[in-house]
Amino acid sequence: MKRSLRLMISTAGLLLLAGTPAWAGPMPPPDVQWKYNFTPGQSFVAADSPGTGTVTFTNEPTKSATNSSDVVVTNLRVSSTATADSPDMLSKNGAWSASLVLTDTASNASKTFLFSGKLGGSFSASNANVTDKFTGTTTYNWTAPDGNKYTVSLTAYTPPGPPTASNAGSISAHVTVTPANGGGHTSGTPEPSTLVLSCLGLAFAGATSWRKRRALAARA
Repeated sequence: MKRSLRLMISTAGLLLLAGTPAWAGPMPPPDVQWKYNFTPGQSFVAADSPGTGTVTFTNEPTKSATNSSDVVVTNLRVSSTATADSPDMLSKNGAWSASLVLTDTASNASKTFLFSGKLGGSFSASNANVTDKFTGTTTYNWTAPDGNKYTVSLTAYTPPGPPTASNAGSISAHVTVTPANGGGHTSGTPEPSTLVLSCLGLAFAGATSWRKRRALAARA
């Protein structure tokens, strides 16, 4: 019995030296899958009369994303035959809109949001100075039936270059996603070292009690 006690004490000491007992750490938040589809309310806006130039808006098919992400609402390109000395103007015209259908993949629930703006400035066959001002609501909040929360905000406008430019301008948004189960909670399952030490503690207490009873019986 003494040899068993020495073995248990030695094992417990080694486990204590290896590290203090601990509970399992925080669980990471779950990934949230979602889909989005921005649809411009117009394929182009025309320059003020008598100009003939246009600013076009792209319409891409539904895309998928995970967790928070930047997204592109639409790309912008100008088309014009006007000269730089007498450019096409955007004063009366230039209003635009775009709807967003946001789908929470887990619940398959969708929500539609509407954004709008007003283009201004001028552009020609050899230059572009197109401005934009967001109008209406620029930030929406939505909680899906499964508890996932979404915040959609218009964040940026990149003006288009001249008609000869390779890269397009763009209107961008940011979608902030908060999972229904935000994570960070502590698991109720102890780590293996804790379980081992608990078992050894119970065994050691039992052995001590047995020795006391044996000593009392010997003196009787």
